[in-house]
Amino acid sequence: MDQISLLTWGLCLYGLALAAAAWGFDILARRTSQRAVAWRTNGFVYHESHDAWLCPEDQWLWPTSFDPDNRVMRYRGKADICNACPVKDTCTVSDHGKQLTREVDPWPHSENGRFHRGVAVAVGAMGVIMLLAGMLMATTGLEVLVLAVTAFVVAVVCAPLVIHLVRTPTGAPDHIVHHNDREALQAMTTDRFAAKWGGDSRGNDAVWGGVTRERLPIEPVQRSASDTSTVRKGK
Repeated sequence: MDQISLLTWGLCLYGLALAAAAWGFDILARRTSQRAVAWRTNGFVYHESHDAWLCPEDQWLWPTSFDPDNRVMRYRGKADICNACPVKDTCTVSDHGKQLTREVDPWPHSENGRFHRGVAVAVGAMGVIMLLAGMLMATTGLEVLVLAVTAFVVAVVCAPLVIHLVRTPTGAPDHIVHHNDREALQAMTTDRFAAKWGGDSRGNDAVWGGVTRERLPIEPVQRSASDTSTVRKGK
């Protein structure tokens, strides 16, 4: 042990601390994202078997489009039902129906998740780089070995963060229209304006989401009375 300086031990401990910090930051960011989603969908329950949201008033929000850039599904309730809802004022200000979004990929493949995962990976990489630099300053072979082993441990611990970050999700729902061109992007921006302020920014009540009501991307699937009652019992 006399052949290993305090500086070497300090570098090893600091490298391991950075690996722990990387994971801690990623876990904290994931939990924050989950809380934000829970706040945004408060009272709404997603039913994977239906691929739809059920609101607290037992009304369905069906998928209307898929955003391949942000990889989120967009769901909207029927305008006539939402406008007649007794709790509309506390739910949405839009006259075109309540809208929700759902990320189709697990953490961290959302835009926000990739940013925070990138920060976590950078923190872990700093630990590996620092240990490798310490090997160049080591004065004994034992110090080099200790630093190399620690750098390997840090790299292995942080490897899952890197692997999940570089994997790009592929595939998209085929039964939903994809909004990825300029015209569709403008339509979605208009729809977001309507969802926040109420009404279409162009003053056209016959259009929402860039699609006329007669030309919705999909039609809600007709559910039998038995299916609806089964879902409500499981709510």
